[in-house]
Amino acid sequence: MLFDQGKLEKMTLRAFKPFKPGEKPEVSTAPVDTYVVQVNPSSYSLNHLLNYSYNQGQGFSGSEAVYSNSPPVTLQFEFLFDGTGVVPAPSELGDIPLVGAIASALSGNKPYTVQDEIKKFNELVYQLDGEIHRPRHLLLVWGVLVFPCVLSSLTYRFTLFKPDGTPLRAVANCSFCESKPKSQMALEDNLRSPDLTHLRDVKEGDTLPLLADQIYGNAELYLEVARANKLVNFRRLRAASRIVFPPLDQGAKP
Repeated sequence: MLFDQGKLEKMTLRAFKPFKPGEKPEVSTAPVDTYVVQVNPSSYSLNHLLNYSYNQGQGFSGSEAVYSNSPPVTLQFEFLFDGTGVVPAPSELGDIPLVGAIASALSGNKPYTVQDEIKKFNELVYQLDGEIHRPRHLLLVWGVLVFPCVLSSLTYRFTLFKPDGTPLRAVANCSFCESKPKSQMALEDNLRSPDLTHLRDVKEGDTLPLLADQIYGNAELYLEVARANKLVNFRRLRAASRIVFPPLDQGAKP
């Protein structure tokens, strides 16, 4: 095989507009909203954290870990800016393997300077967007890695210079924090606490008492749910319909 696609893909960052479940994501493909790294990172780290609180009473040798929350996943890596001419300049089509490789190979006449590339990268990931009054959401793509995120930290280390001090090589140390809409996180977490509002899409075979038992642990609360949703024929739920399960008093009488 002439081209091995797995070796030609470049890590790519694109401006990304968060979407609600059921909607299509809006990912910009315009060159000004895209950055393709010159050299893929040699490694990256995905960090998962859990936060607990510890309430230790006097005279006790230990305490129970009470779950507090799960901070967003963070992605960390380093990549190179090289203006010496040794490394080919990247193409805006870097996440389209074959086309990106050819475009990169043909970009030899385009000057690649470290300062200009850093400015372009900053404009995409770091600077405030005047329309949304904040830095932009990003979609980071590299092979099977697809990561909706925002930049959380960025450090440049300059390692090579011209005689006049102009940077010829720099290394960017980046940290990106996963970013998802609240509605999407609620669906993924599938929270079942009775003190939270829940949305359920009805499936074949679902009944209101069954769903009430799953969420509240009390099937007798199905009448309260029917009232909250203004359901008249609640004994025959329509598949694919959506039902709201509001916080209910567990001592409430149906």
